Amino acid sequence: MTRGRARLTAGLMTTAALLAGAASAATADSFTPVQLNIAVAPVARLHAPLAITVGITADPGVLDGSEGPLRMEVRLAPECGGTFETTPGPTLLNAALDPQPATGRSYTGAVKGSGRPSAYGTQTVCAYLQDTDIGRVYANDESTQIMVSQPCTAAAGRYDRDHAALARAQKQLRRSKRPRVRRRLKNTVAARTRTVARDRRRAIAACGPGVPL
Repeated sequence: MTRGRARLTAGLMTTAALLAGAASAATADSFTPVQLNIAVAPVARLHAPLAITVGITADPGVLDGSEGPLRMEVRLAPECGGTFETTPGPTLLNAALDPQPATGRSYTGAVKGSGRPSAYGTQTVCAYLQDTDIGRVYANDESTQIMVSQPCTAAAGRYDRDHAALARAQKQLRRSKRPRVRRRLKNTVAARTRTVARDRRRAIAACGPGVPL
């Protein structure tokens, strides 16, 4: 074998070994018999409803052995505990899976809930798939964080107040029969409509599109 061919052969063998090692590592890292897929807005308002959906997928038989109904439990906390019960913070979700997993079968489902953040700052979504009868945690996830934003809370609160004022003016206009009063109320409604549109733009800029207004 020539020196050039020897170097080429060695290089190909080294490349093949690296690819084989990468494939093995990828397989090991991606082995997740139970997956929790969390959908929640990245920014939230203080004391306002925060909706969450958790999708659950599990390989056949992985969820066997439970003694009670499996529940999806989620809290919002600065730091997650080992279980739902030992994690402080407001509850976003605490519901039994429906339907429950069948013995020996794979599972796909989703659970929805909503809670109200109680503190400003970065908070972790602490999710647990748990048999609460025996305390067994089948899966947990603490990879999702949200920002409970003071600017978002202030901007969205201003929008809420001005939107309510507009609704009151519109109601008064519908009930009024006197021409002079109606003219005044029409001007009020027009002015408040512009204010609400401005407030909405500012709230969306502060909160992002995922926060309901």
